[in-house]
Amino acid sequence: MKSIRVTKYNPRNRDANGHYTLVEEWTSISDVGDSYEDQVFTIDQYLAAEEKYIKAVEVLLQNTGVTNLKIVSLENHNNETDLNLAEGKTIPRRLVKELVKMILRERVWGKLVAKNQFEVHFGYDYYMYFVGESLTDEIVEELKRIEGLYVENFQSPYLDQ
Repeated sequence: MKSIRVTKYNPRNRDANGHYTLVEEWTSISDVGDSYEDQVFTIDQYLAAEEKYIKAVEVLLQNTGVTNLKIVSLENHNNETDLNLAEGKTIPRRLVKELVKMILRERVWGKLVAKNQFEVHFGYDYYMYFVGESLTDEIVEELKRIEGLYVENFQSPYLDQ
């Protein structure tokens, strides 16, 4: 099964073991207001990065023709009710953007699943993974064209969770 990591992290800043240690960067919306490389990380910078992650998910949906996703392994940290979330709930495509925002902003957590096609996993420190047979070379190339995102072949650590 194909698995890729889609992140804001430039692979050139990884050490010999693949760890992102050569540059200190923000990893969460809670870092807004903190300083990195002598510059304050702003909400506008956060929102720009968030939009790129959402666009990546939209590229996957658009290229596979998927019209809804199921949320599994749901963790509802703040008893979020905006989307009336529940384990196994089917989320229509028109609401996927809001759900991805909620996950990236750490209000909820879960894996997004298009049965027999692909899964979207979210990790710590603003990592995202796409897994599935539907990940064609064409989709991967389109994802690579999203400026500021990096696509790497990498097995999701959330495959069996």
